[in-house]
Amino acid sequence: MEIGGVEVIELGYEFRSDYWNKGYATEAAAAVRDFAFLQLHLPRLTSLVRVGNLRAMRVSEKIGMSRTADVTHNNRQYWQYSIDRKREPSNAKRGT
Repeated sequence: MEIGGVEVIELGYEFRSDYWNKGYATEAAAAVRDFAFLQLHLPRLTSLVRVGNLRAMRVSEKIGMSRTADVTHNNRQYWQYSIDRKREPSNAKRGT
């Protein structure tokens, strides 16, 4: 996807509400992060979190991402979270 004229690789997910608060998003996001860095050797991952979506923000932070910008994409406001491959994925919490 493109954000502000820069091509980025996005880590995204969506779950039905009856599967929220079970740790699935964190576990899935951590697995995708590890695969992206350890197998695909991608340099960076980005997630767009809708402003105010504190649960998604928390998932991004749990897998080691940091908020890097506030962006508008497709006329919607997002917090942009990113993580670089140089950070060891195994140091971030998994599945909690």
